[in-house]
Amino acid sequence: MAAANVNDRHPWRLLVLAACALLLAGCRQAPALSGGMFSAGGKYFAYVYVVRWIHSYQRTGGRTVSTGTFRPYLQVIDTDSGHKLLERPLRPDCSYPRIGDVNESYVLVTCMAAGRDTRDRPAPFVFDLATGKVRVDSGTVAERNPGGLLGGADSTFRDPAAPEALIVEGKDGRNYRLDPSSGVATVTSGELVRLQSGISGFHQACHLPAGLHESGGTRRHIERDKALRSQDDFLDPRFLCVDSGQRDSLAVATDIDGGLLVLSRTSTQDAQDKLLTLLDRTTLKTRWSAPLPQPRGDWAGRFDSEKFARRGRRVLVANASRLLDIDLASGRILRDTALVD
Repeated sequence: MAAANVNDRHPWRLLVLAACALLLAGCRQAPALSGGMFSAGGKYFAYVYVVRWIHSYQRTGGRTVSTGTFRPYLQVIDTDSGHKLLERPLRPDCSYPRIGDVNESYVLVTCMAAGRDTRDRPAPFVFDLATGKVRVDSGTVAERNPGGLLGGADSTFRDPAAPEALIVEGKDGRNYRLDPSSGVATVTSGELVRLQSGISGFHQACHLPAGLHESGGTRRHIERDKALRSQDDFLDPRFLCVDSGQRDSLAVATDIDGGLLVLSRTSTQDAQDKLLTLLDRTTLKTRWSAPLPQPRGDWAGRFDSEKFARRGRRVLVANASRLLDIDLASGRILRDTALVD
């Protein structure tokens, strides 16, 4: 009874112990998406997210400055099932990992060093989807390509004629195909498409088809020769390419059964709430319009990170926090998977 009475009289001791535990471990922030990419056929979505741990706060000049550490993680989703392939996400052995490419078998991850010294950046590594393990690591790639040829390789490409190829740009400006088994890189050429995986805005926005153009002010209509105008108007509309290979500066929005996909905002204040609309190319009537759930972005509040892929009769959308599987016929969201928890 005496011990129980002591604890009852001093509940602050439990609070002190809990506070000490938090200080030792650091304060965990909500995970944030760093970047991701669909495979050419939309079968997989590979992405990197970051967990930030805050260790201390300091008031400086009327503002609060925090210090802490960043821990990146790699995860892959099978878009047909919506299941995450890795029970325990992989923690890459480099400070700033980025998805370089993903195909039906492998994920290519490029790396940056933690410091500002750019002379000794890590080479990329290859993750094997079948085994859930790293197939060839950065050290092996560096060893089998002397001279730091692929160290810090940041530009990656996809060959529309061979989407299974993993292609990176070397320090010498040449493009190299990386063998996922040996880690050996050989010079390659051809009509290649540059890939982007980071949070870089509407990089899949393309041009309107011939004969169509925008009109209006803040809200925009789509018109054909001023004789026909879309029944709906759009705030900051973007016309989407969702098929592999359509990424050059003259690319026209993907034809979806005689329609085109329009991504637009719902507010001038931020980019969190978006609409995806399927617009008929001939009549300019809206076939369907679907709000895209996006409850959380990164620490800077950036939400313009949408990636798209078409898989059969579905369009896949990955944004700042969700992977959405949408029926192309109706616009109905078939599956909504959280990218970060």
